[in-house]
Amino acid sequence: MVKRSFLALGVTLLVAGGMAGCSAATPDTASDSTAPTTIRIAHNSNAGALTARIAEEQGFLDGLDVEFTMVENVETLPPALGKSFDIVLSTPTLLISAASQGIDIAQVGGTSIENAENPTAVVLAGPDSGVTQASDLAGKTIGILNETGTLHLATKFWLDQAGVPLDSINIVQVDLGSQQDQLMSGRIDAVETVMPFMAAMQTTPGVVDLGQPHLQMADEIGLILWATSPAWAAENADAVATFRAGLAKAVEWVDDPANETAARASLQNFTGLPETVIANFPIPTYEAGSRPQDLPIWLDAMERFAGFTGTVDLSKLVIAGE
Repeated sequence: MVKRSFLALGVTLLVAGGMAGCSAATPDTASDSTAPTTIRIAHNSNAGALTARIAEEQGFLDGLDVEFTMVENVETLPPALGKSFDIVLSTPTLLISAASQGIDIAQVGGTSIENAENPTAVVLAGPDSGVTQASDLAGKTIGILNETGTLHLATKFWLDQAGVPLDSINIVQVDLGSQQDQLMSGRIDAVETVMPFMAAMQTTPGVVDLGQPHLQMADEIGLILWATSPAWAAENADAVATFRAGLAKAVEWVDDPANETAARASLQNFTGLPETVIANFPIPTYEAGSRPQDLPIWLDAMERFAGFTGTVDLSKLVIAGE
């Protein structure tokens, strides 16, 4: 019996942008076997989507007719698989939660990953907070992006590791554009933040970098992923193989310094961020393959710190064949 007591966890946005309407396209049903297969992909304005965009732009998805749709609230995407979309950007927590609710979903590819060499999220303390390390946060006020996001879940894991009673923390939701003002004014003692906003705050005099919560969970961990319906994947094995191969080629392409300008232009095109922000935005570290090793880590954190009591078989949450 599937348990439904868990509220689906959302994703921490790395970059913000406008929302477009959902696509109503249907799969290609042409009788001509040489016609390209239509593949409907949905994602938000997250830098993790860059490799899929590059794969399409650079012709790495030959044989596929790709239709991209921007949907900022990725929590709405798992139920749309097999209906409005074929592949969607998601998170490990959403993947696990959706599967526990009986949604036909599994990881089909990877996107960006978090590591010490190129972190994208951090917790920072204000100059007058008296906070210099994680253990000092007991009884303090922390500004967060989203109470159900992966970053806040990781922060709970990190604080617990530091011996901080989680019920002693006062949390306040603060949007990215207001975080620096709230931190510097002392309205909050610390803040969970992400690129590119964290870069500006890290260089502000007096601000203390307390560390990267995600990296307390693992030395390297995936925060977002590409998901699909296993039923759709079984019926479209060639399209899945082409998509995965295209992601791998795109990762190599993005990693080539000669392509940095073009990569940033693509990122600006689908995120809508100003050119000045894009110019200073650290390109994430990408990995095309699925990361089943991350799922037990996220499941454990969900059970310990988010009240998750669902039943899920993690071995079925990754499409085979990579």
